[in-house]
Amino acid sequence: MEVLMINTVPRVGRKGEFKTVAEGFARNYLFPRNFAIPATEGAKKHLDLMKTSWEKQAQREKQAYLDMAGKIEGLVLKLTRKSGDKGRLFGSVTSAELAEEINKLAKVSIDKKLVVADHIKEIGEHEVTIRFTGDVKAHMKVVIVAEEKKE
Repeated sequence: MEVLMINTVPRVGRKGEFKTVAEGFARNYLFPRNFAIPATEGAKKHLDLMKTSWEKQAQREKQAYLDMAGKIEGLVLKLTRKSGDKGRLFGSVTSAELAEEINKLAKVSIDKKLVVADHIKEIGEHEVTIRFTGDVKAHMKVVIVAEEKKE
């Protein structure tokens, strides 16, 4: 069965492509989730209109990502954590925690999946990248400081 992909599905097809897939796969998976539509004559004629719409939407999303990246670029995030004597943290600073702190500091809504950083496990400065899309990125520094020990 030939279908027109209206969303990108990994290992199946990209948005705007015509693909031949098994009929059961199309009816049970692609159609109910709005990943594809049947490749009819009408769908083929409206493909150009849909591509124009997709391009406009992609431009709006890219502009929104550029605005968010402008707010985040160059920020320095300072976090205080408990640590051992040699500068190792008890636990680690995860991308979810970083996303939450960035949301508070820059007042933008960022998903934890956009934060590209290994688990930070040591005190000091760390470089963090926020990858919105392939070509829109923001870089920032995260400074981890040891918590004062109470005696």
